[in-house]
Amino acid sequence: MEETIELREIIEIVLKGKWLIAVCTIIAMLCAGIVSWFVLDEEYESKAVVQVSGGVQDAGIMSNYVMTEFTPNIYMQRMQNVEQNKKYFKENGVNDFVKENLTIANQQDTDLVELKYLGSSPEEAQKHLHLLMEKTKTEVSVSIKETLNQLEQTYLKESTSISGEIEQLMTSYNDVVTKNNLPEVLILQTIASSQFVLNLTESQTNALANVTGPIQNELLQLKAQIDTKSTEYHSVLAKYQSVKTGIDSFKADPFIRVIIDPTIAEEPSSPNKALNLAIGLVLGLMIGIGLVFSRAYWKNSAVAK
Repeated sequence: MEETIELREIIEIVLKGKWLIAVCTIIAMLCAGIVSWFVLDEEYESKAVVQVSGGVQDAGIMSNYVMTEFTPNIYMQRMQNVEQNKKYFKENGVNDFVKENLTIANQQDTDLVELKYLGSSPEEAQKHLHLLMEKTKTEVSVSIKETLNQLEQTYLKESTSISGEIEQLMTSYNDVVTKNNLPEVLILQTIASSQFVLNLTESQTNALANVTGPIQNELLQLKAQIDTKSTEYHSVLAKYQSVKTGIDSFKADPFIRVIIDPTIAEEPSSPNKALNLAIGLVLGLMIGIGLVFSRAYWKNSAVAK
């Protein structure tokens, strides 16, 4: 019985203060509407999806470097480089880059990266997102080329060093041949088991007869070292040529592929006017009801005294 009376009293208090509640609700919704339509700036969101994968194309000797650079995480880190983004925006004569306007996320267990950027107009948001995507692609390309340039220099130095070692071995080989009065080409071909039949002069025949075991062993060892170094030299030289060709022809496009181009928003993403009005409605009701019960409590307290 007491609960019924208390509930009735509550309803009576609310009904008596309905106009106050209504006024508070209208004022709160009006404020929310003014803020949403006239105070808060409208923002538009452009969206894009990019695939980042170093394994979409065989890059030969450069594969290890490509696989390391072209990953979603590396791409995201470069995309979020605030200082570089500000610099790039300034160079292109657009508004300052705002970090909070950019949202970037990697779809779980995929090589897809979702990009979102807010702007004051649909065209601005699209333009800025496109600039960021181009800037990041350029950064990756420059980074790869710098790495390849360093690799090229490494192979060049290595090939030069090996070439010097071969020259020293050849000099030692020729010294043995010269000291023993041996025909250089003939001895080299003889040791190499050439299939060519050569017409030898008497002096050349006598020279061959002077090739003793120690001399032959020394020449064979030098020849083996020359062959080994020559093989190593050709391998390094091939790598050098491959990297040099890769630098000239390298492009990031196969590894950074745009799945969805930056979109143009049809309507603003913020402020959410409907949500703001709903919040205004709830706040208005809460404030109105609070004032009504406060007024009732105040009157009851005064009567009790």
